[in-house]
Amino acid sequence: METNQEKSKSSKTPIERTMLDARGREIPLKLVKTEIIKQDAVIRRTMDRVKSLHKRIIHDKARLFEELEGYLEFMAEKHGLHWKGNAILLSFDEQYKVEIRFKENIQFGIELQLAKQKIDECLKAWTTDSNVNLRAIITEAFQVDKKGEIAKHRILALRKYNIKDPTWKEAMELIDSAINVTSTKQYVAFYERDAAGNYQQIVLNFSAL
Repeated sequence: METNQEKSKSSKTPIERTMLDARGREIPLKLVKTEIIKQDAVIRRTMDRVKSLHKRIIHDKARLFEELEGYLEFMAEKHGLHWKGNAILLSFDEQYKVEIRFKENIQFGIELQLAKQKIDECLKAWTTDSNVNLRAIITEAFQVDKKGEIAKHRILALRKYNIKDPTWKEAMELIDSAINVTSTKQYVAFYERDAAGNYQQIVLNFSAL
């Protein structure tokens, strides 16, 4: 004869297995096609591996940068300096090459508009015999794109011209004052020399991490 406890156990309903859909609803497995269940399992196993690999790459990237920066700083300290700037490192047989680059993101302050006024003064003061190409370059440098932004490299390129005009020099000083470095990003690239003697990059896309 069954006890009350045994009767209670035998009367329990088995827990129904379910899957969550895109709206967070629990759908019984028996209502989901077998192909969809298999696809879901494959995707989840794949994503587990992808996320694990992503974490490992981030970890390894940090270790690589630490080792490279440590070497560069060691070399700089031998001369009483701190490392700053880009670098190209080669293996002894030049089979491998590592490039380290720093890219500064800059924004211009209000001084840029003042520099533009100074440059406009120069353009008005210069005779019509002034170099037409240079005038076009200067004018184009301050043109904005569809987003209303100025091409920074064109503005910075104006500083390379050796123009003696005092007003021009004042404009270049204002451009220097307008430059604000908002952030610095470090990039590293790895290369291996192929049979033809050309360096081929080993793509890791570290810059996106």
